[in-house]
Amino acid sequence: MTLLNTLTRSHRAIGAGLLACASLPAHAGRPLTVDDAAIASPGQCQLETYAQRAGETREYWATPACNVGGDWELAVGGAWMEDDASRTHYARLQAKTVFKTLEAGGWGIGMVLANQFRTGRGLDGDLSLNVPLSFSLLADNVLLHLNAGVVRTQATRSTDATWGIGAEFKLNERNSLTAEGYGQQRGRPRFQLGYAHALLPDHLQIDCTMGKRIVTLGLVLQN
Repeated sequence: MTLLNTLTRSHRAIGAGLLACASLPAHAGRPLTVDDAAIASPGQCQLETYAQRAGETREYWATPACNVGGDWELAVGGAWMEDDASRTHYARLQAKTVFKTLEAGGWGIGMVLANQFRTGRGLDGDLSLNVPLSFSLLADNVLLHLNAGVVRTQATRSTDATWGIGAEFKLNERNSLTAEGYGQQRGRPRFQLGYAHALLPDHLQIDCTMGKRIVTLGLVLQN
């Protein structure tokens, strides 16, 4: 899941009177919302799915992504959001690249461009740009991710800065913990903790997150 994915949906949900939601992307990926400076390897694809509950609002997302041409990771996602009164469908197009590859003991930087929109209403959606900066620490057992970006929200025609900071803590080859905070200009910051378990390392992962009034359960498949 990506940071701007969550923030644009949260902004829209609040505007519609719904409770805020939280989400975007084997890079950092699930269970983090904050993004990282990494993309899938050339020829590699993955599928991220997760269910989320924020108060009375429920979301279900599925986002396949593949490395195309070696330098770009392209993703096309779909979702629906529902509460007791209505259901809304969304689609998301995303392109991500890395300018400096993250290596053990080093750092990396990338860029994510995305458009998220309601289905049936064309491509006029929430446009976003995010720059993730990642650091490998403590012999690659801790990964630190910093995000800075901007989002243009279609519903309000407003442009806001976005931010995020997250960390992954490797417990062993199959288990890791995450902690993160993220937010949007003029909005309240959000904080959450996560846990990931690799059923098949590098191929199949289950995960979960918990924050204030927000809980998610996820599954990641990777070839």
